[in-house]
Amino acid sequence: YHRISNPQQIPNRDAVLVCGTVDDHAILELYNLACTLVMEQCSSLHLVVPYFGYSTMERKVKEGEVVTAKNIARMLSSVPLSPRGNYLYMVDIHSLGVQYYFEGSMHAVSLTAQPLIKQILSGLGSNPVLASADMGRAKWVERMSKAMGLESAYLMKKRLSDTETEVIALNADVRGKTVAIYDDMIRSGTSIINAAKAYKNIGAAEVYVITTHGVFAGDAASRLQNCGAIKKIFCTNTHHNTSLLNNSFIEVIDISPVLLEGLEII
Repeated sequence: YHRISNPQQIPNRDAVLVCGTVDDHAILELYNLACTLVMEQCSSLHLVVPYFGYSTMERKVKEGEVVTAKNIARMLSSVPLSPRGNYLYMVDIHSLGVQYYFEGSMHAVSLTAQPLIKQILSGLGSNPVLASADMGRAKWVERMSKAMGLESAYLMKKRLSDTETEVIALNADVRGKTVAIYDDMIRSGTSIINAAKAYKNIGAAEVYVITTHGVFAGDAASRLQNCGAIKKIFCTNTHHNTSLLNNSFIEVIDISPVLLEGLEII
């Protein structure tokens, strides 16, 4: 059962719904509330989705796989149109192409936590090396490092099995330097742990990790802390799991300034 309190305040006003898509229940709740806001005659609808769930299922790799990200986008695109338009805001989506999955009257807006990441990097001493955990984020890291005048580093890994990888190439000398690994999302933490150990093994003085979406599935947080290679992790609070993890090892940064800037069009 859901009901919006004080519905008499909705007509002819902009409606902003901050919502999660962390599981199927949350997605359906978002859809139902969004439809209701339009039916209660809001003038415009703004869906703020800091963490877009299932974003890694944005393409089919094996025959018969469900492209869940596309299906969710199609579903949210069917929300009735408000008079001044429907908008959906996402932060650092795993694949930028996902924003183009939305159809019809739903305008997807891609936001980034880069301003917060710059603040974090500026507090890590002079000239840290901005690094990626694998080739997937290498281009992003290269662009960000150039914008800040920092060195960049990335690893090239060879997959040995479903659970094992081997580092086969490194593009930078990180000996004696502070390394900050960025990845858009931490789920199990395995890739981050392997990368942190690789950078430490080749001489990095300290390794920090920065991520936008701290999912930290299962025992990921404890595994990361106990791996012995990471000094500290910085993440934003786009995912509700981070509400339980703000401590001396994992520092949670509020994403609100990024969301507020994105909503300035209202």
